[in-house]
Amino acid sequence: MRNIVSVLIAMLFAGNCLAAYPERPIRIVAPVAPGGAVDVVARIVTPKMPALLGQNVVVDNRGGANYIIGTEIVARAPADGYTLLVTAGAHTINPAVYKKLPYDALRDFTPIIHIVNSGGLVIAVHPSFPAQTLQDLIDMAKANPGKIVYGSAGFGNLTHIGGELFQAMTGAKLTHIPYKSAGPAINDLVGGQIPLMFGPSPVLVPMVQAGRLRGLAYTGLKRSSQLPNLPTADELGIKGYEATGWYGIYGPRNLPRTIVEQLNRAVNKIIDMPDTRERFNALNLEPVGGSPEQFAEFLKADLKKYADIAKKAGIQPE
Repeated sequence: MRNIVSVLIAMLFAGNCLAAYPERPIRIVAPVAPGGAVDVVARIVTPKMPALLGQNVVVDNRGGANYIIGTEIVARAPADGYTLLVTAGAHTINPAVYKKLPYDALRDFTPIIHIVNSGGLVIAVHPSFPAQTLQDLIDMAKANPGKIVYGSAGFGNLTHIGGELFQAMTGAKLTHIPYKSAGPAINDLVGGQIPLMFGPSPVLVPMVQAGRLRGLAYTGLKRSSQLPNLPTADELGIKGYEATGWYGIYGPRNLPRTIVEQLNRAVNKIIDMPDTRERFNALNLEPVGGSPEQFAEFLKADLKKYADIAKKAGIQPE
């Protein structure tokens, strides 16, 4: 009898804890340095969360190892809803390009919500770089194999995969320089330390619009509404070339359903706010939202997609 009473008390206590969620500030780990696209998306969404959840929400930047460092923090966190992960396509790319990860990209996480999709990357160069067109870049790279470098947000990041797929489909030879995250790579691109990047559109679109970078092509299959005069790589003759991304929120494995639903409802409301949609649109991001189950199905398909792309691009897992 005493054991039964103890179990009932524990269940009641757990139920009360869940009903009161959140009782303290929530930490959302962004596995990138400040200034990267994941960080930008996080800082559009999180300022609106306290009004809906009743607690502060803090973005914690933990960049490094192509999202792996920050992602592992969340994988090992208690499943109580106070440590979450905002992440992007590298989460489903990494299993295809790393021999061993300190977590399972599906098993060790609870999908909460698919925030937005990115229509593509911007193939951009520093204004001092001689190439004026995408064909110029291809010709220069073929004439000088390996002498042109491009920066990425890390090995296996979409900004890396986009460059490798470009080489596989054009026969051009570039040299890849991986950074710890997108922010430092973009800073070096703008500063002229590197000439080229297949960069995230939320950050590069405003820089191309301002003339700080020169756009050569867009990696979606349709043009960016923010850069309507920039052709797609497909239009420019690399038929079928596509590199697009996504951004979403996870919790640790076994996050209680009531917490998942509460967070999902809150972020769906934020995504539907006119000013949020306006900010996303300005950064060439397409709002998605939807249920945790829809996000889970998307993630499974994305894992297969990038396994196939990595194989096509001849990327050897590290």
